[in-house]
Amino acid sequence: MKRFLILFILGLLTIDYTNGCRCVFTPLQDSFCNSDFVIKIKVTDTGKTQESIKNIYHIDILETYRANPEAVEALKLKYFLTNPDGASCGLPLNRDQVAVVGGHIIDGKPSIGLCNLNIENPQEIDAESVNLRENFSKNCATASTILQTNLRRSK
Repeated sequence: MKRFLILFILGLLTIDYTNGCRCVFTPLQDSFCNSDFVIKIKVTDTGKTQESIKNIYHIDILETYRANPEAVEALKLKYFLTNPDGASCGLPLNRDQVAVVGGHIIDGKPSIGLCNLNIENPQEIDAESVNLRENFSKNCATASTILQTNLRRSK
């Protein structure tokens, strides 16, 4: 019986470990370019959606670094969604927290996650401010132009 109990507990630990969120490391520049939006926000309120499937963060947008046309409209909602913390890769934020987040528009709503661009450390936000405001967007345009040129050549 003791062996069964020990194996059962080890099995539970293994199941918990294998369900953890895993993100592939992506350089900040790539995360920036692959996001539908990148914004500096202050969280004004937190909660759950009506379905209680996702966390909702009500925000004030302090600065917009990047936003495609669909994101510009969606960000007018002044909130975004994320999965619950932990295994489902949700990004945990607190009320009054300032952060830079990037994400995607899903079903017309802004969504973020732990694997998307996120900078929560104020010193890192300050250190990356020039890149976020100027350098990254220029490099995205250059990378996009190079990709389109290469695609045309391969046809």
